[in-house]
Amino acid sequence: MEEFPFILINEIERTLAADPLFRQGLDYGRPRRGHPEGAIKNHIAAVIQNIEQWYAPSPYYHSLRLVALIHDTFKFQVDPTKQRSGPNHHGAYARRFAEQYITDNAVLEIIELHDEAYNAWVAGDRRGKWKTATTRATRLIERLGNNLDLYRAFYRCDNETGDKSQVGREWFEAWIAKTT
Repeated sequence: MEEFPFILINEIERTLAADPLFRQGLDYGRPRRGHPEGAIKNHIAAVIQNIEQWYAPSPYYHSLRLVALIHDTFKFQVDPTKQRSGPNHHGAYARRFAEQYITDNAVLEIIELHDEAYNAWVAGDRRGKWKTATTRATRLIERLGNNLDLYRAFYRCDNETGDKSQVGREWFEAWIAKTT
């Protein structure tokens, strides 16, 4: 099996990495704002490094690794001629793939929704629609329920890579503190 810029640590990770569709997604991507690392596999390596640093002793450890491996791997399937939301969002493609291998609903939800807090913040910050942003963030918090802390852990690991700004994550954390 091809070398990856990260180590596969268990059977489920090795099974995912053996899937041709998964492997196709790993090489997708070019350096850009927010993702200077380019290929998805390099971004995954950075996220996993954060997981190892901050969550290795955590009960979330294995779940975070699964989300990291899959969350952005299906960006190559997004149809650029259509709106990048709903079934044409890379998180939706990633969840559909993950459902073949994973039964843990918390992991599946976070794979699908991993960009939702950021997208809520974008609605406010870039479009000036703060009511939409807060409504969207509140819906996300409610949908996640008991999985909110796992989501927050992944958001941190994913967001503290490359040259990503922390403003969106900080806004979401402040919204959680205000509303829960």
